[in-house]
Amino acid sequence: MKTVRRIGTILAAVAGLGLVAPVAAEAGTVSVTWGCGTFGGPSGIKTFEITVTAPATATAGQTVTVHIDVLHVTPWGPAAAAGTYTGRAGLDLGGAASGHVQAYNLTNPEIAAGAPFRMTGGTVQVTLPTAGQVTFATTGYVQFAPSGMWFSCGGGAAPVAATTQVS
Repeated sequence: MKTVRRIGTILAAVAGLGLVAPVAAEAGTVSVTWGCGTFGGPSGIKTFEITVTAPATATAGQTVTVHIDVLHVTPWGPAAAAGTYTGRAGLDLGGAASGHVQAYNLTNPEIAAGAPFRMTGGTVQVTLPTAGQVTFATTGYVQFAPSGMWFSCGGGAAPVAATTQVS
């Protein structure tokens, strides 16, 4: 019985230090319709679903990793092997933080012909300077093809996709 109590005391102490569970992440998906320009490819008005994942909470001065995934709502034409395309997505910080950041390292998983086109794995490190609520709003997206073609979209509404409470 003493051993069980001692383990309970140790676990309570570790939990008090914040070592038991990682901080939960908040993911939000927003739908945006942007004007797109291009060099060597299609342009026009396109709709995307953008998912931003940020920590639900953080401490003032802490640097956090924010993740972005992009889905083209219109189905893609040809099949694409994983890693064929790369890209980046922009975020405006609001609330207790300000500025603009770019999440790099977006790349496509394998895409079947006629399936929606996805870009995943975009990340950016953001230092959250002061206490309060920090918002992450989507502002644009750029996609690069191995042929040298690029596709850039943005403008219009920049909806908030995720929020972090900084203490």
